Amino acid sequence: MARSLNFVLSGASEGQQLSFEIGAKVDKKALYGYAKRISEKDGQVLSRGVLLADGRLLPSNALSWIKVDPEGSPVDPVETTVDGEPAELKPSSFEIDSSLEPVPMARLAEFQVNDVYPLQGSGLADGLYRTEFNYRKSHQPKDALLLVRGDSIFMLVGALKRSTFVDLSVAYDFFDAESESDDADELDFSMI
Repeated sequence: MARSLNFVLSGASEGQQLSFEIGAKVDKKALYGYAKRISEKDGQVLSRGVLLADGRLLPSNALSWIKVDPEGSPVDPVETTVDGEPAELKPSSFEIDSSLEPVPMARLAEFQVNDVYPLQGSGLADGLYRTEFNYRKSHQPKDALLLVRGDSIFMLVGALKRSTFVDLSVAYDFFDAESESDDADELDFSMI
């Protein structure tokens, strides 16, 4: 089941509503493939579990996680604060309409990509667009760029890094001819 992302385009087409279906994240498995190791005994697939003190085996899907104190009593959920005030839990990007604004293509050089998602849909001109992305509810959404080229749309999720580009080329002098002098100590192999 494909999930849908909704955007509100700002700029020239102010307020235009767009909807895209998000595909599976592009990762190393998708690019290069993978091998799955399956353990069998007597034709039956083996699974992982936890060996209890009395010798019984508890399947790993029978485990549940809960936060407790040292006595075993459940504890309250952790409260996240920013500058001493409770942080607001932002909804998932699948639950809201995210703003989408066009940005120059040079912004791509300043972006550190962590995840790549293919999108299915139409309505955007070729170029680069900025938005925020929360796969699940969280306190801090990630930066995201939508790269549109022809029929292909990819959402690049990561962080904007502010790099300063000085020039196209930088010249280095590895050897300074003036600092070398003839009175430098020469190696004398007779001292060995």
